[in-house]
Amino acid sequence: MSAEDEEKEEKLAEHTPAPPSERIWMDVYLDQDGRLAKHDWCLDTGIIKNQGGEVAKPKGFYITILNKMKYILEKDLGHKIDSPKISQAQISLILKDLDKVDGFYDKWWRTESSQLETFINVVQHRRPDLSKRFIIDAVTRTLNG
Repeated sequence: MSAEDEEKEEKLAEHTPAPPSERIWMDVYLDQDGRLAKHDWCLDTGIIKNQGGEVAKPKGFYITILNKMKYILEKDLGHKIDSPKISQAQISLILKDLDKVDGFYDKWWRTESSQLETFINVVQHRRPDLSKRFIIDAVTRTLNG
């Protein structure tokens, strides 16, 4: 990744929070009690900041998942022998598709579960033969180390 790309990515991820007096009351995400909390929002985009504790994962996390999927398919671990492998070109295409998703890596408002849902759709768009269960298993393996 060039310095220009990194600078562009940082600018996309930056948000200008509204002043504290302008915060808005909203439901707290994943709160069983239905409590309200003051939420920041971006003056530039109007996006409301996620306050649920579920934070989006960075791009490197998804690169690791894709490489783990490649390894699993190459070694026939838990899959039929001679199952289709995933190529580096397919990994690059999947990553480009993820980059096109609006705010996919934005930790300010994106949640991990919404990222996972989008990730599964993008992978299955390029590789419809990979099951949702296989993709979730690769994510779980990555989270567990």
